[in-house]
Amino acid sequence: MLLKPFSQLLLFAIVLSVSCNQFAEIEDAERANYQAEYAVPLVNTSFSMRTLLENFEENSVLTVLPNGLLRLQYSGDVLTENADDVFAAINETLSQAGIIPITTSRQALPFSGPDGLDIDRMELKQGSLSWLITNCHNKAITATLTFPTVVRNGVPLTVTRNLAAYSGTGDCPSLNNALSPINLDGYVITPENDSIYVNYSAIDSDGVAVDPSGNTFILIQNLAFSYAEGYLGQIQHSSGRDTIKIDFFDNWIRGDVFFEEPVITFNFQNSFGLPTRSVINVFNIVNVNGTILPLESEYITNGIDFPYPTLNEVGQVKSTNFVFNQSNSNIREVLGSGPIAIDYDVDAATNPAGNTNLRGFITDSSYYVVRVDVDLPLYGSAINFGVRDTFSLAFNSLDKVDYAEFKLVTENAMPIAIGVQGYFLDPNGTVLDSLFNTAQRIVSGAPVDAVGRPTGTTEVVTYSDFPEPRFKAIQQATQLELVATFFTTTEGQQSVQILDNQDVKIKLGAIFGVSGQ
Repeated sequence: MLLKPFSQLLLFAIVLSVSCNQFAEIEDAERANYQAEYAVPLVNTSFSMRTLLENFEENSVLTVLPNGLLRLQYSGDVLTENADDVFAAINETLSQAGIIPITTSRQALPFSGPDGLDIDRMELKQGSLSWLITNCHNKAITATLTFPTVVRNGVPLTVTRNLAAYSGTGDCPSLNNALSPINLDGYVITPENDSIYVNYSAIDSDGVAVDPSGNTFILIQNLAFSYAEGYLGQIQHSSGRDTIKIDFFDNWIRGDVFFEEPVITFNFQNSFGLPTRSVINVFNIVNVNGTILPLESEYITNGIDFPYPTLNEVGQVKSTNFVFNQSNSNIREVLGSGPIAIDYDVDAATNPAGNTNLRGFITDSSYYVVRVDVDLPLYGSAINFGVRDTFSLAFNSLDKVDYAEFKLVTENAMPIAIGVQGYFLDPNGTVLDSLFNTAQRIVSGAPVDAVGRPTGTTEVVTYSDFPEPRFKAIQQATQLELVATFFTTTEGQQSVQILDNQDVKIKLGAIFGVSGQ
């Protein structure tokens, strides 16, 4: 990444500018028996690190901190989980009951919560109840089905029907609601001793209680819940693996860059009403050498607790963040030197302590979100940090130019020095010549104070001379390979700060000659 902005603004102009429209007069000049020189101003501009990074950083967000320090922030994909798997376990268990015969005056329905769950309250958003009541007694009856712990608006779910006496021949009288099942939306279930009970009572015409007749049953179908409360077990939510690419080091070939005070921030949002803790399966930093370095911290090992709403805060979303820094991890060592990617796999576990006395809740809209941010403040040092890139050229249109001399003046307020060498390549990749006889430091770093803040500017004047033999040779070039080397002021011995108001001023001029031969 770094080479592209610097080389395009500082160096590439040296070569590509000779193909711009300013030289139409040279191209249009008829070759004659005279010598002529053309002095042409090519570039007069300035830029800041903020401008460079805003134009060339694709995967990060650039911000200015209150003290003026620039910061690059890289973010991973948002990891989101909802309560579907918890409700799916409840629904699956309850849907296995099928047709339930009514054989006694009070019986527990054959429902049970999933293993490890102790549910105190459930709110239904869907479901239906069908019933069939039969009277095989020789007297008419009034039969009532009551679900004392299934309530809507404070009233238990109750079905009462009158059935005629059985004549003794044929089928026993019966009634059912097969064509209009009871809609269970809005009912609240509060299990009693972990069970849901149904009471059956039948009183005959003489006022005598009678037992249920055979072929009396209920059928509960298509249950779905909007709320559950109680001890909801230990469930691990898997969010999958993600990678954050850090493109700051694209085109790197050698050297070191060290970041002071990097941080990794876990941002949490959670509306699960129960304790939840991160389970960090993998958190590795890949550096420019390909080395994989694990982030180490007690919070990686033991996890980070999410904030969560209490029973009195249903519907609220709790947010917080946790910062890995040099005081609680080895982040300075693993993220300070040349990170190119963060490889991580973060899950979440509910009720990590397994405290069955702790009551919580979930709703059908409960979710948690984890976002990982990597912050690299532009505060650090660089030693012989080299990058390489290659650009296309088109010199063959300047066949009337015989020689050239370039003059580059840089005035730098940033605490970064830049050395450059370039190689002109023919279509086969053969080196025709170099941009300079030796690598040149075309930008010198600004002086800094004890905390690495620049205190002034530094000017450097650089010449690059291309007499006729050299210029003729490079006219066959189709590519320019540029190698730039970066040093912070004091040759990397002190960390420096890149601020919003620092800039580099550049003036580039050239003298082009026509020999007349």
